[in-house]
Amino acid sequence: MALLNRSLPPLGPLVAFDAVARHLSITRAADELGLTQAAVSRKIRALEEDLGVTLFRRLHRSLRLTPDGERLHAAASASLWRIAETAEGLREQGGGRPVSLSATLAFATFWLMPRLPRFRAAYPEVELRLTAGDHRLDLESEGVDVAIRYGNGPWRGLVAERLLDEAVYPVCSPGFHARNPDLATPADLPRYPLLHLDVRQRSWTDWGEWLRAFGQPVPPVKRGLRFNTYTILIQAATAGEGLALGWRNLVQDFVDNGTLVRPVNAEMPAPGAYHVIRPEAAEPSDELACFLTWLRGEVAEGNG
Repeated sequence: MALLNRSLPPLGPLVAFDAVARHLSITRAADELGLTQAAVSRKIRALEEDLGVTLFRRLHRSLRLTPDGERLHAAASASLWRIAETAEGLREQGGGRPVSLSATLAFATFWLMPRLPRFRAAYPEVELRLTAGDHRLDLESEGVDVAIRYGNGPWRGLVAERLLDEAVYPVCSPGFHARNPDLATPADLPRYPLLHLDVRQRSWTDWGEWLRAFGQPVPPVKRGLRFNTYTILIQAATAGEGLALGWRNLVQDFVDNGTLVRPVNAEMPAPGAYHVIRPEAAEPSDELACFLTWLRGEVAEGNG
């Protein structure tokens, strides 16, 4: 260790040298380092004196590395960046690892986002990275710590915890309901524009399944608009375009604030539920444990 200490040049001048070598400019290096040009020049001279070689050729309006300078830069640049990357990783580790969370677009938009301020207030030190999407994902290969998904599984290689049961009922805008005052029972629904969601997920309830649950025939032609995301479908419902199937955990806030109404007093228990899933092989970090505790608390306190 003593030999290493005697052999290494001073770190400050070495960092300054790396900046000047990359820019081939004292001015640009000084801007990067937050130093004056004179201070950078002094560091370069100190390094040259320590090594006993000339590192730069001073041309009229530019600099050029000497062969000795090129040798030093090749060694110093790679080493300094490797040290910097390692130090940054250690800082992130010391400050707590962010929790990578995945949720469907609808759940993230309608359920999770309105509640996140409460999580931030309870755990300000925990950083969340939220990815919203409806595609199937491999949690381990995509670096996701935890996901919230609707269904019944099984999810192989994953720990699944049931979070929220679900129910489905028709909703529409107050204006749509006012224009159609005779809409009151499940039997009335097929006569009105229905908003449909195009999904391949078998556990997702569609209008046909909902109507059959209440003994109603399914119209031979699917009347109404069709959408590929639930968030846009709900936007269409709030705009008065027709009737949507409202999933309680996703639309209850809209019903509570009057943006949507329930024209029919009937609801169907959904065949699936929302689950929290995470890789079976990975032990939850302290940060993930905080998030899961908060999530369970939201549901237990009726905020779900």
